[in-house]
Amino acid sequence: MQVDSKKHVDSGELDVHALVSTLWRQKIIVLCMAFLGAAIAATYAALSVPLYEVKAFIIPPTKNDIENLNYGRAKLPILKVNDVYSVFVENLQAESLRREFFNSTYLPAQGQDSDPKGLFYEKLSKNLLINGSVGKDAMGRYSIVILDADPKRAANWVEQYAERAQELALQEINENISSESSVKAFNLQQRIASLREVGDKVREDTLVNLREALVVAKAIGLERPPIVNGDSNSSLSIAGDMDGELTYMRGTKALEAEIENLKSRKSNDPFIKKLRNLENEYNFYKQLSEKFQTAKTYRMDGGVEASGSPVKPKFMLVVLIGLVLGLMLGVVTALIRNSFSKDESQIFKRVSSYPS
Repeated sequence: MQVDSKKHVDSGELDVHALVSTLWRQKIIVLCMAFLGAAIAATYAALSVPLYEVKAFIIPPTKNDIENLNYGRAKLPILKVNDVYSVFVENLQAESLRREFFNSTYLPAQGQDSDPKGLFYEKLSKNLLINGSVGKDAMGRYSIVILDADPKRAANWVEQYAERAQELALQEINENISSESSVKAFNLQQRIASLREVGDKVREDTLVNLREALVVAKAIGLERPPIVNGDSNSSLSIAGDMDGELTYMRGTKALEAEIENLKSRKSNDPFIKKLRNLENEYNFYKQLSEKFQTAKTYRMDGGVEASGSPVKPKFMLVVLIGLVLGLMLGVVTALIRNSFSKDESQIFKRVSSYPS
């Protein structure tokens, strides 16, 4: 057993030694392949379009920034900073915004009218990144990153992208505000219509009461309110308080005048309590539902930052990868050539050993 183990070890050592010897004999090929790989990688890195990284950090707005959105919402839920910012973030991360930016801005900048194979959109997806929660304590902090060959153009794109997300967020928020205000205005309109309907009914009931009182007053021959202790002012005061069953005490002239007045009345609005307040409130919410409120839904934390040097491709890394791949290919080539050399040598020996 010890002899077998020793033979195995010796055989392994011989294999390693043979491998090293083979590579050393073919070192020119290995070095040439390594150099070729590094040269190809260097050429690729030199000819590739350099990409610069442009970045901007986004944080929530302040209460003052969204103050306009809460105008007239005393009887509606108040919009908070997180409510507004969450709508902005949803639009910022939306695929629809990315598609819109691609069609309206990115694709024309590449000199293209269409992208049937989706190659340019795939490129944009790799070069436009929206990252959230930047930093351990950065709650609600996002970053917009764009990689492009022109850092100035990329900086404009970052600002444009954020502004468009804000426009879409404001549209959505204003639609919600308009919907809430319209519902409030509709409810007020229903209350106003209900009060006017009640006012019409009250006028009709009042006419019925006055007509019945007029019949009674005519029956007893009462033209004027009765005089109390010779004081006409007191009599008028008492007549004004004569309602219900005592309405006839106002006298026929007063009753006929009241009846004619009610019949000729064009509107009951001035006599309906709280109607004017409800109308003012209705007009306010009606106008609010049609008004577009502006606000800032985000803030830039600092300015738009651009890298001073290209981030892609990384020249040294690309060359190193090419060197390693070339070296590996050289080793494989050397082993293959060595294998063919052995086969040819064995064939030659066999041929020469045949008797002539």
